Amino acid sequence: MDLNTSIIGLIILTIISVPLVYIQMSQNIQKKKAKHKFIADAKTNQVHISEMDFWGTYYAIAMDSSENKLVYSKKTDDETVWITADLNKVTDCYIHKTERTFKNKTTNKIETDRIDLVLRTKDQKDYVFEFFNVDINVEMTKEKVLLEKWQAQIKKQLVAFKAAA
Repeated sequence: MDLNTSIIGLIILTIISVPLVYIQMSQNIQKKKAKHKFIADAKTNQVHISEMDFWGTYYAIAMDSSENKLVYSKKTDDETVWITADLNKVTDCYIHKTERTFKNKTTNKIETDRIDLVLRTKDQKDYVFEFFNVDINVEMTKEKVLLEKWQAQIKKQLVAFKAAA
């Protein structure tokens, strides 16, 4: 009886784990393809990447320190966004959150809908880089850490540019 129970347990474990492993592998392949595509697009646009980050399966951001440019990409099934921001024209960098409040009988719950990194330029044109959107990603993972990292990186680059000028 113990052998039969063990065999049934292994079969159930296999039935559950094989799809999970397959999903994980296909997501990793999709992320690698997106990363290679982003790097190829950057080369095509003559951007020399000095630092970059990828998150989710859709988002990428990179810095071209030599040209003082920031490159952002978001690729979903519905849209492709490619933004190249000239940091020489940027005056401010801040994080913008869009939230909503849900009320029930006893408590209020705040849910984040979207988080963007916004670059304000001298001519009041904003570059908006979406880091999180609840319609695309159900759960926030490392977006906040990346936002703070890139905000600090951009501000550091702005200070260095002003000091050099």
